[in-house]
Amino acid sequence: MKTANVLIGGVGGQGVILTARILAEAALASGQKAQMSEIHGMSQRYGSVVSTVRIGRSETPLVKKGEADAIVGLEPLETLRLLPWAYHKTVVVTALTPIRPLSVVLGEATYPPLEELHGQLKERAGRVIMLDADRIAQSIGPVIVANSVLLGALMGTKVVPVPLDEVRKALLRHVPKKLAPANLEALDIGYGVAIQDGYSIAFA
Repeated sequence: MKTANVLIGGVGGQGVILTARILAEAALASGQKAQMSEIHGMSQRYGSVVSTVRIGRSETPLVKKGEADAIVGLEPLETLRLLPWAYHKTVVVTALTPIRPLSVVLGEATYPPLEELHGQLKERAGRVIMLDADRIAQSIGPVIVANSVLLGALMGTKVVPVPLDEVRKALLRHVPKKLAPANLEALDIGYGVAIQDGYSIAFA
């Protein structure tokens, strides 16, 4: 059975842990083994958060550097910080909207241009999909469903051996009922973008 090592990163408040939990639960529901890591980094709002999901036989939920099959970044700079876990076949799915840390807001540091971030991702990974997940989410309804756009894109890459229907069911178990339609639509849009993508796309 195919295995998959997935890293999901972003900042506090973006739904990193929820996204990882949905993926892990969907894998378990489909009859596969799955492990999810504890939180790495700081979970308060705007602090870095990383979670790992390992699907298939594994002794630990942690992923070694250079062994991630997929990286999902809910914030561009946080995606870049996960590159040490990538190798030449890694698929990277990343959002485009930056959340500038306090040091940048105060003028003590600068946020690198998105073109530079994209270039570094393409140099290290096998495939890069960049989506304006916030814009897609806002076209549906609340921006909070942006993580479902990115999760859908991950599923569309076919890197993760989990049926999309199981992801939908797991998603519905965790999101408020009033947000269920928007989350499902976001998931399907992200999935469609990845399916149509040949190598790399900037959806803007």
